[in-house]
Amino acid sequence: MKKAVSVLLALCFMLSLVSVTGCAAENVTAEEGFSLVLQVGNPMMTVNGTQQEIDPGRGTVPVVVNDRTLVPIRAIIEAMGGAVEWEEETKTASLAYENNRIRLTIDDTTAYFNDEAYTLDAAPTVINDRTMLPIRFIAERFQFNVAWDGENRLITITKTVQNSGVTEEPAVTPEPEEPSEPNASENPNALVVYFSATGNTEALAQTIAETAGADLAEIIPEEPYTNEDLNYNNDSCRANQELDTDARPAIEALDADVSRYDVILLGYPIWWGQCPPAVRTFLDSYDLSGKTIMPFCTSGSSGIGGSLSKIRELAPDSTVTEGFRGTASTTSEEISEWLAGNRIGGRI
Repeated sequence: MKKAVSVLLALCFMLSLVSVTGCAAENVTAEEGFSLVLQVGNPMMTVNGTQQEIDPGRGTVPVVVNDRTLVPIRAIIEAMGGAVEWEEETKTASLAYENNRIRLTIDDTTAYFNDEAYTLDAAPTVINDRTMLPIRFIAERFQFNVAWDGENRLITITKTVQNSGVTEEPAVTPEPEEPSEPNASENPNALVVYFSATGNTEALAQTIAETAGADLAEIIPEEPYTNEDLNYNNDSCRANQELDTDARPAIEALDADVSRYDVILLGYPIWWGQCPPAVRTFLDSYDLSGKTIMPFCTSGSSGIGGSLSKIRELAPDSTVTEGFRGTASTTSEEISEWLAGNRIGGRI
């Protein structure tokens, strides 16, 4: 009798978990195209309204480590349309989605997105003989939306898919009332200057420039960085050596007249909590006296705060605002809020 009651209670618990994830999936509209719902402690996931086991036959469930949700990744990535490769010798998982790739290694808090390093709050681990990886970091790098329901411990992953089967009337572009100068900036006093080793910061910089109506210029090292140069696990790699020696690698002349601008929006990836040496070369090479510098960065988990003191040191006669941390998928609305907080005009 006791055994029967125990089995009944277990079944009720499993059904309650399935009910919660099913209801959550119904709240995702069809317009979003893709939805995946997970629950901490639940071996089931709901993909576009259809429930299935995350790890068939093994019952592996999402867990929380250091306030980060780790999941058995293969079935989830494949449901998202990606692929997973496992390197047994190095204990490294390689995740591919469209033209992007993520590499994570067991018990290592350093992850690589398109070879750009990020620091994780929780290291990948092995549970139940399954590789458990941080789902938010992975989904956001692949430009999926991630929502957390703390009350029900639900993770909802969505992505909008354009409906190519609908034929729309061609848009009619109205003639401008007055001719405008080609390539004229809507915010001629603002310049976005950025350094990007692998393209993540470049994507954010382009969105910021578009949102602010600012001009755009790239910091380009005369000697480009290779994948080996950016291998942060190797103490002798170029990036680590330059940081350790506070080096100033040579950069190409900026494709903009910095003296014309009052506001410099300065973007870079975070390298070990700091701005990269190429950015320091830029700050040493150009007179930014009297200008406002608005730093922004891309980073897996490290904040921008540690890099601001160096910028203020190298630009003592400039006003350096508090920074902004974003990703390649940061929205214009988020950027507009940051810009408005610093009273920067343009399209906002």
